[in-house]
Amino acid sequence: MGDRSLAHERPAFGVHSVSGFCDDVFGYLPRVDQRRWADIYVRGLLSTPGRKTVRHMARTLALPASASQALQHFVTASPWNWEAAQRELVRLAASSLSDPVWTSGTVLLEKRGSDSVGVGRHKDPSGRLVNCQVAIGLFLADDRASLPVSWRLLMDDAWCGDPERRRRARVPDSVTPLPAWALALDMVGQVAGPHAPGSAPMVFGLTAARDTARLARQPALRRRGFIIEVSSDQPLVAVSGPGGPPPGPEVTVTASEAARRAGLQHRMGGNRPLSVFVRLAPESGGSAGRQVLRLIAEPSVAEAGHRRFWITSLRDAGAETVRRLARRSVSTDATLRYMKSDLGLLDFEGRSFPGWHHHMTLASAAFHRRRPSRRSGPCVEALSA
Repeated sequence: MGDRSLAHERPAFGVHSVSGFCDDVFGYLPRVDQRRWADIYVRGLLSTPGRKTVRHMARTLALPASASQALQHFVTASPWNWEAAQRELVRLAASSLSDPVWTSGTVLLEKRGSDSVGVGRHKDPSGRLVNCQVAIGLFLADDRASLPVSWRLLMDDAWCGDPERRRRARVPDSVTPLPAWALALDMVGQVAGPHAPGSAPMVFGLTAARDTARLARQPALRRRGFIIEVSSDQPLVAVSGPGGPPPGPEVTVTASEAARRAGLQHRMGGNRPLSVFVRLAPESGGSAGRQVLRLIAEPSVAEAGHRRFWITSLRDAGAETVRRLARRSVSTDATLRYMKSDLGLLDFEGRSFPGWHHHMTLASAAFHRRRPSRRSGPCVEALSA
């Protein structure tokens, strides 16, 4: 390939600070040409209007005609470890955010055909079946920004159980079918190095609610602390507090009913969130879970049909604090929308497992670089506009 000589050429798009940033994130790459192509790819994502294909990016950056092939080779075929770059993104995020939490988000990446790694038929939010990849992103978020740091593909048995498809897409033997929440936990374990915020809890949205009991039992999650959004009909058992007796006979109620009873008992209401100690209800005739959690409910004056409920292991945090941390998932959703519309999240043209991870890591780096400032970050309103 002629990528070594091309990679030494400085593109016409002269934002010199991009190079310093890319040196921080991709400086571990062993070859000079790899580091240069990482720099060029990030520049292309930041500056190319419309679809961010390698051909369009090379044209925008006024690179030689052969550059698009070299960019494609760097992303799809060049062997480089993306997790090292993701750990650097974690370090950068942790240094610029205030008391961050881990959040996760899901995005559907529509594809044609059946050869792109992980592609299958899935329902979009409207219930329509689409041919797509399901990407799970891991983010560090504070009250103003949610920064992407790692990615996983949701892989089902149709992919993991087909040796030929795995071989063609270069899917590692270690990849197995896992639910989205398990992929998020795995990502934290992979990228949370010494610079990650050690006490940051994990926040999960409603997509994890179907596995609430299983998720809450995970040892890694219990050590870290968690907030899980649950549906209004989530079965729970109200308790008096850690180590205390139940407030009467052990009765399973829904989250909304537990919140209603707490409001009546403690005369809570108005605009304050409600808080009550609970345990997860027994499954299949078993006993209730032993872990004492807190149910946090938005005020009953919340918009009809949109009252939100969370269970959390953060028993000492105020109810308003828990709600504020939980609502950082709104910023994560805004980041995903922005990356889809402005940073080429949908535009990867390759089909391989390593190539997909390379592209998603480079797009995440571009988002970090796009931030107006290290401290303030792109607020939710700006990203949603």
